[in-house]
Amino acid sequence: MAAPFIALRFRDTTPGVDTIQTHREIISAKGFVWWGWWKKTFEDEHLDALDTMNGPTIAYIVDRSTRRMFTATVEAWRRGLLDADELAAVPSYYVDEHDRIFGWFKLTDIEACEYLDEVANRFGDHTLVSLDGRSYQPDRVAATTRANRSAILHLSDLHFGPDYDFLLQGEPPAIGNTKKTLTQALMDDLGRIGVQDDIGTILVTGDFTTKGDWSQAVRSSILAEFASLTKALGLERDHIVAVPGNHDIVRAKDPSDVDPAKLAVSNQATYEHELQYRIFCEELIGRSWKETLNYVRRVQLGDVDVLIGVLNSCTIVQTEWSEYGYIGDSGIDALRELGAERIDRPTYKIMALHHHLLPVTTVATLNKKGITLSVDAPRILDAAQQAGVQLAVHGHEHMPRVVKYDNQPLAGAPQQPAIYVVSNGSTGVSPVRRPGNERNTYCIFRLNDKEMHLTMRELRADGKVGLSLFSGDLEISPTLPKTAT
Repeated sequence: MAAPFIALRFRDTTPGVDTIQTHREIISAKGFVWWGWWKKTFEDEHLDALDTMNGPTIAYIVDRSTRRMFTATVEAWRRGLLDADELAAVPSYYVDEHDRIFGWFKLTDIEACEYLDEVANRFGDHTLVSLDGRSYQPDRVAATTRANRSAILHLSDLHFGPDYDFLLQGEPPAIGNTKKTLTQALMDDLGRIGVQDDIGTILVTGDFTTKGDWSQAVRSSILAEFASLTKALGLERDHIVAVPGNHDIVRAKDPSDVDPAKLAVSNQATYEHELQYRIFCEELIGRSWKETLNYVRRVQLGDVDVLIGVLNSCTIVQTEWSEYGYIGDSGIDALRELGAERIDRPTYKIMALHHHLLPVTTVATLNKKGITLSVDAPRILDAAQQAGVQLAVHGHEHMPRVVKYDNQPLAGAPQQPAIYVVSNGSTGVSPVRRPGNERNTYCIFRLNDKEMHLTMRELRADGKVGLSLFSGDLEISPTLPKTAT
């Protein structure tokens, strides 16, 4: 058998549909099936390889989530629309979306084969990779950011739009309105605790906007506020680390009226639900909209390095339960990359995502669509421990909480170090979205070559003094470079 020239990735995301079995049934009935390539908007087209394909060839078809791999004979490649009479050889669950699919592979057989990690690990966030013999791994490590400072400012759940609690930049306050801008309120409070000149990184764990509102007015308001905040702190835009939240990447605009099967196909066909966040992120921090949303940022603060695993927990596409968090294989890949990164100086390892990993509220609100905990939280935490992560930070629940996660190894496995899990609460949301009497909060992590100190404070929209919820050293020490022997 000739060596496969491409690998295609898939998942069984449509309720009640077994992807491989459905395609095999059409092959059995017609002798072939059209396999649609649901190219994501940010993926390369690979036309140099595909348009020059001559005669039958072989492709791998890979499901990373279940570790299954198949070989398929590709008789032809077609870009664009199929003819009307050809649609009978397209599976019914996505034939209605045929005009949104980038290209088609005419397959005459699909056979199970050995799962090859060296192939599967090439995908990253992509759905097609070219197997041209070159050694390839997705580039998951962003450029190093340097700041001669010692602290990270952690914000989350700003919710610009109708749920935002602060004045916007340039917005005149109404008579009697004592609210300030987010920048003014933060700078006032940072000044009270004497750290306004110490911030070297701004880490935002999602929900910049509300309900996926990326209108020009909302986008401009967010960018203007962060331009003001970075200027006030003496930072540049590359000192911001951004993580997407479920209000930034909206998988179901109206969850009350969703056909899960249609949602799965529509979202998976192009991943357009990520597009507006990706474009915003490029405007905010300068990271290309085509780059993976799961990656590692290295930040140098004074005498220490900080490796931040940036994770996209908004990857469920197939059901109306889109509030759930899910990282998936691409995020796990980023954690492995974090664990493999070189250690040249005392180094802290942090994992940042939006959805929570452990319960936060006293009693989780019952909802027929389920709670919103990350459904692969045990896998995330295990991978984080193996990577040496010492601290996980998130938002989402609008309640602050500090927990130390430790688990007992089973079956003789080695003991892994504990991880502090810090829920930042919300930083900018109006009272109508905050549970009980909770106020907005923010965190400061101060780091040196011996220890990490956490300060968690309330943030009032009028800029007045709020409570200090926590101030103390965490039982975290940096990983030190190995000495030469």
